[in-house]
Amino acid sequence: MLGRRIIAATVLSVLSSFTSVAMAQDWIYTTTKGDNLWNLSEQYLDRVTRFEALRKINGIENPKQMPPGIKLRIPLKWIRSNPVPATVDELLGDAQLQRAGSSEQVALQHGDEVFLGDQIRTGGDSTLAIRFADDSILTLYADSLIRFDHLSAHGKTGMVDSRLNLIQGRMDTRVTPASGPGSRFEIQTPSAISAVRGTEYRALVGEDGKISNIEVLHGKVKVSGAGKHTLVKRGFGTQVAEGKAPIKPRKLLPAPGLTAFDAPVRNISQLVSWPAVDKAQAYRAEVSADADFDVVQWSRISEYAKIALPDIADGEYYLRVRAIDSLGLEGLNSVQPFVLDAHPQPPLQLQPVPEQVLRGETAVLQWTASADAARYRLEVATDEAFTQLVVDQDDITGSRFDTADLPVPGKYYWRLTSITSSGEHGPVGISRSWQVKPAPEKVEAAVGAAEDGKLVASWRAGSAEQQYQVQMATDENFEDLLLDQMQDEARISFDAVEGQVRYLRVRSVESDGYQGPWGTVQRILPIPDYTPLWLSGAAMLLLIL
Repeated sequence: MLGRRIIAATVLSVLSSFTSVAMAQDWIYTTTKGDNLWNLSEQYLDRVTRFEALRKINGIENPKQMPPGIKLRIPLKWIRSNPVPATVDELLGDAQLQRAGSSEQVALQHGDEVFLGDQIRTGGDSTLAIRFADDSILTLYADSLIRFDHLSAHGKTGMVDSRLNLIQGRMDTRVTPASGPGSRFEIQTPSAISAVRGTEYRALVGEDGKISNIEVLHGKVKVSGAGKHTLVKRGFGTQVAEGKAPIKPRKLLPAPGLTAFDAPVRNISQLVSWPAVDKAQAYRAEVSADADFDVVQWSRISEYAKIALPDIADGEYYLRVRAIDSLGLEGLNSVQPFVLDAHPQPPLQLQPVPEQVLRGETAVLQWTASADAARYRLEVATDEAFTQLVVDQDDITGSRFDTADLPVPGKYYWRLTSITSSGEHGPVGISRSWQVKPAPEKVEAAVGAAEDGKLVASWRAGSAEQQYQVQMATDENFEDLLLDQMQDEARISFDAVEGQVRYLRVRSVESDGYQGPWGTVQRILPIPDYTPLWLSGAAMLLLIL
């Protein structure tokens, strides 16, 4: 008796499983007002004559008068299937389209239709978005190659069958939820097959084509390789090597902690940083004009937890950053909106160099020509906060300005702003300073004798910060130096010598190292020879004798 019950239960279980499979291959249609089996067959089925069979399997007694709300079971194999193209929804950069059966490649355009067997190859720094018949979106990134192996729809049921082959590169998908058992979205790579429905995930084929990475952001993806299958859930990823089964799904790295932008970005290449993510080997940063990132204006990989924003047109954007682990699996996204308002860029300041000190001459300000500027606003102030402006002109069309009319001596700060022909002001440029100081006068030394028998050179003292360089030589060109020293005092003493003419000169040296002009060269005669005359006469007598 117990054996019979077990057999009966087993039979029921098998029948139940067969019924589930059968139901899974049926499309369930809910009738609306005005529906009848004839027009439903005409609209959805491969043959109108199937309406009788449809009536029988659903037990419909009156096929001409069906109230709304009846659920009809329609075998999937009866539903009409027809090819449907995909469409290039957006395109940034360049991409090439190769039609099925042709070796010719043509430039892809926005709005182009893509058919069964076609191939698309994207160029560097290019992305495109492809929309399928069920509004699923695929984003294909730079340097990628994809082939469209199957593009069909089951009549007007909303069920779409899309099968693609990612041969090279990287892609994202946002797949519309399945509307029936005939819905299918499948991505094949050289080493894996991933079947999805109603999910968001990424796929990458390594440079050698032997490694594929799959990362799931929403829903679930069935990944197959070498006859083995694994189910990858939301927030996990797997890697499939050629000829091998998928590795055990591993958790994707968490989203980096990007902070919100508190103001418009006014500088090109502004640095954005975030806290490092544990176990991250690198980071991918992308910028897009739309929150869904169907296409991206810019994408870079950084080894560090920071990135410089790109030089792109002013506008509203989104920055997306994610960490990359040791397998190359890319983690969860962190997204922040920002406004770029960095154009026209200010010119580069050339002269004077930062904090330059000029002696006895005024500055001529010089800068480069900014590409988008029709004119410039120049501000010169006596304070770093630019509250004390001495120059404020916004009609300068050249790239130089003479400051000869500014009072000297003094310290000044200057900055520039580019202005377009339409009057748009760009960000204010960086502030630089210069200083004008009086030119040091020549140091005129006077030489005299001191009471101790030494000679003394002295001159008029300058400021307390000045020092003095004193040189003494045996020649007027000061090539054979006897003395070369720095003095704090405005005097120096030295011994008188016999039989040698010496030359002396002095110059001032400012506290910043600036050297003034040499003063007049002083010629120092030797001590006179006072040999007694009687000795001289005796010598002469000896010569005569």
